[in-house]
Amino acid sequence: MASPADAFDRRNLLTYGSLLCGVAAIAGASGGDASIAGFFVAAAVIADTFDGRFARRFGNDPRRRALGVELDSLADAIAFGIAPPLCAVLLLRGAMDARGAALWGAAFVHAACAITRLASFNVDATESPGAGFVGIPVPLAALIWATVLLVQPSAATTIGVILVTAAAMVLPLRVPRPTGAGLVAFTCWPVAVALGHFAFRIWH
Repeated sequence: MASPADAFDRRNLLTYGSLLCGVAAIAGASGGDASIAGFFVAAAVIADTFDGRFARRFGNDPRRRALGVELDSLADAIAFGIAPPLCAVLLLRGAMDARGAALWGAAFVHAACAITRLASFNVDATESPGAGFVGIPVPLAALIWATVLLVQPSAATTIGVILVTAAAMVLPLRVPRPTGAGLVAFTCWPVAVALGHFAFRIWH
């Protein structure tokens, strides 16, 4: 039987990098720094965009490929399903008053929708590899939040964004998988968001 330590393989470096960015985002939010939180969520999206392509450069061993898929899903659950709404709660100092309760409730709904979306995608991808997405991908939901964070949204706006993106992850929305020029254009989005948060952090 193979050891779980086999997961610490160079092919999974970008997956672990995405997870690290999610943890760094939470750390930034816990210190009240929205720019750090937004920057690292966007950086996690960039890493996640290319982790599969990066892994395939190191062979196509079936067990390692299956392990990489599971790692990617679990890392996505943390970096994109939990980190963004938790960052929102931390940044808005969500105490257990009415606003805080709404923030925590939205965070739960987002996390629940994210793990449901990831589980559904894993099953559907097994049955129809290479197909598009049903419901917006979890990283895209996180990227939308990081983008909105650039304008320092109010608590009400933040709750709205979290709930709308949560619903969009599980609704039967057909989303094509970006390839070629579309993939390049999509990659420019998190890069621009990361640069925007970095610039705000430097100038303020």
